[in-house]
Amino acid sequence: MPVSRSESGSDLNNWIVNVGDGNYAAPGEAPVNAADITTVNQTTESVLKANILNRRIMAHNITFHRITDPAGLTDSHVAEYKFKMPYTIATTNTNFNGQTVEGGLFVWDGPGAQLDYGLAFQWIINPWDPDYKALRYWDGSGWQPFGSDLEPDGNYHTAEFQLDIPNAEAYFKLDGVAFTQNIYSETTKTGFGSTVDARFQVETISIYPPQTGTIPSQKVNVKDWSWEWFNNTPA
Repeated sequence: MPVSRSESGSDLNNWIVNVGDGNYAAPGEAPVNAADITTVNQTTESVLKANILNRRIMAHNITFHRITDPAGLTDSHVAEYKFKMPYTIATTNTNFNGQTVEGGLFVWDGPGAQLDYGLAFQWIINPWDPDYKALRYWDGSGWQPFGSDLEPDGNYHTAEFQLDIPNAEAYFKLDGVAFTQNIYSETTKTGFGSTVDARFQVETISIYPPQTGTIPSQKVNVKDWSWEWFNNTPA
């Protein structure tokens, strides 16, 4: 299939940074807001950060690249980026600890079905969580286990997303190894507008705040992203 669009970058410069929906504020804390998250672009990589003020909250950073184009629904997509944990995950780490690292590729059909088509993965990085190290995928209404773990090691890992909406297929690769199940999803959203918006996104959520002691913040490094669209229309 011919390539109809190709974009790439070494960091996430000009990507949009939004507060996601995976947030919590303890009693007495103000709601999570844009001041609690940031994405710092450093030319060769970017750092997504959450709960940067060390408040008694759990904050969700979604950093995404959006392309508004009706071809997003008919083209096939292949996108990837590299990510790593820039600190040692441990129950003794009082400076940094997170809840999840996530990523996804979605296309919103605003003029038609008003559904969000795509795929996403989630990596549990909370060292107190019984599912620590587990990988999950989004099924349209919740997270489901892949049946595989990713051991935190401080190295960069490559996440690859393959999406073919006309054939209702979506597949995920990690470090070149393909997960066999089709994880194509259709998600109902509100307030997403009336256009066709394709979104390639990286996310992280800070850890649920402890009852006492220091509240850690969260960060994850991302670099070397690419996103190619392939024309599905027969010649």
